Amino acid sequence: MLTALQVKDFAIITSSALDLQSGMTTLTGETGAGKSILLGALGLVLGDRASPGAVRDTAERAEITALFDIAESPAASHWLSDHSMDQDDECILRRVVTRDGKSRAYINGTPVTLRNLRELGQLLVNIHGQHDHQLITLPDTQRVILDDFGNSAKLLQKVKAVCSDWHEKHRKLSDINARLEARGDRLDTLRYQLQELSRHNFNSIDFAAIDLEHRRLANATELKMHCEQAMELLQDSNKSALTQLADAQRSIEALFAQDNSISDVSELLNSARIQVEEAVDSLRHYNNDIEPHPERLQELDGILSTAHQLAKKHRIELPELAEFTEKLQTEMEELTSIDESVETLEEELNTIHADYKTACEKLTKKRKTAAKQLSKHLSSAMQTLGMKGGVFDIEISPRKLDQPAPAGMDQVVFKVSANPGAALRPMSDVASGGELSRLSLAVQLIASKNNQVPTLIFDEVDTGVGGGVAETVGQQLRQLGARCQVLCVTHLPQVAAQGHHHIRVSKKSSDNKTLAESKLLTEKESLEEIARMLGGVKITKRTREHAQEMLDAARAGDTIS
Repeated sequence: MLTALQVKDFAIITSSALDLQSGMTTLTGETGAGKSILLGALGLVLGDRASPGAVRDTAERAEITALFDIAESPAASHWLSDHSMDQDDECILRRVVTRDGKSRAYINGTPVTLRNLRELGQLLVNIHGQHDHQLITLPDTQRVILDDFGNSAKLLQKVKAVCSDWHEKHRKLSDINARLEARGDRLDTLRYQLQELSRHNFNSIDFAAIDLEHRRLANATELKMHCEQAMELLQDSNKSALTQLADAQRSIEALFAQDNSISDVSELLNSARIQVEEAVDSLRHYNNDIEPHPERLQELDGILSTAHQLAKKHRIELPELAEFTEKLQTEMEELTSIDESVETLEEELNTIHADYKTACEKLTKKRKTAAKQLSKHLSSAMQTLGMKGGVFDIEISPRKLDQPAPAGMDQVVFKVSANPGAALRPMSDVASGGELSRLSLAVQLIASKNNQVPTLIFDEVDTGVGGGVAETVGQQLRQLGARCQVLCVTHLPQVAAQGHHHIRVSKKSSDNKTLAESKLLTEKESLEEIARMLGGVKITKRTREHAQEMLDAARAGDTIS
């Protein structure tokens, strides 16, 4: 569960530190005081995208830190262990957002991606927003609610996997069929190209060696001239390098007779003479190998000219000609045997479609069972939410599908009869906004009972209800808080009185700035806040007595249950 939330320089919050406990905690305050801003900060540390106004004016960055106790959250513990970020029974999420919109995220001090943050956040907190009643009329939302209630995740994953496999095979078959239509022209092109390329065995050609041989033959006369000049300078002329080295060595020997300290010079000169002799010997062999060969040069000209033309034509480099030829050969073999591939893929598609149908039938059966249970629970909830005699029903019918869909073959429709004797109609056709809000709240409360996430947050989901219905909603939220942590933002005193803990969010102005503050209330302060919510600006003795009655009734409800 969430044990602490620290917010710094976020929106209109300068600094806020909340210590949270188990049970139901209500957050109250005037409209615009910053209650939803606190939840926005929590959403940010759970992986939501940051808006441009996330950082408070004059601040350089916003920083949100959330501390969780995961001792009773095995899913979160396993996730952390799998990612090598486990740290006993504690988990710290941290998010930093700078004024230029950049952000950094951390889990137990380790930098992570937003995707990591969202994955873990979904295992720690569920947030039900004040606009969920608008989403609940959407078919996809209704299907997700039903599948969550029925614990259909494994079956749904199977359906998605088979569906993905079918679409992959179908794509391959479509590609092959498209190639079949153009196969004749493509085969003609491949035959021509291969015939042109196969005249030369490019696999056996070393273009680097051929290019070197070609340059030597093309420049044979010039190469021979330079070689002979070098040999003359080194050995054959009267003033050759070898002659001068020999003269120098004789002079050094004469010096050595008088002073043996220059023995190293003599050795160096001797070594130089030996190296020059070896160089001359190598040049002589090289010179002997240089012979004009017009026929061979013409042959190489032909090979290189043809190879360059083909490489330019196919927009490749010379060394790639052999690989390109093999690629064309492989494509031709594939096109020749393409009929067999089509037959194989069609058989695989039929098998996969049969598997998909089987998986969908199992999912449909599970959905129908869950639909009966959820309809019964929601019909019962309607009786306590100001819709006496109302009936809730979930209709599951086959969808018309041209091809497999990842959500299965069912169309899920939530239907409602808000008044006794009235015909069942799709929830999307319910005219009353208040009825829709209450139905949405009932769905969220029922669905939350099967929830495995340790912390549930309700952000003004009680909008549109009041009186005895509001008290019932508060009682149900308090009961929910007995088995998991519940945080509820509310404007209703009937709901606020049901909290095990009470936080007031207020707004104040200082130095022409508006700042939000939050405070955990004592019992006396909670009484005053609920009295304010009941009586407005003027709080009377009777208002306080009424507030005390509401608080006492909430505690008495715990004793009775």
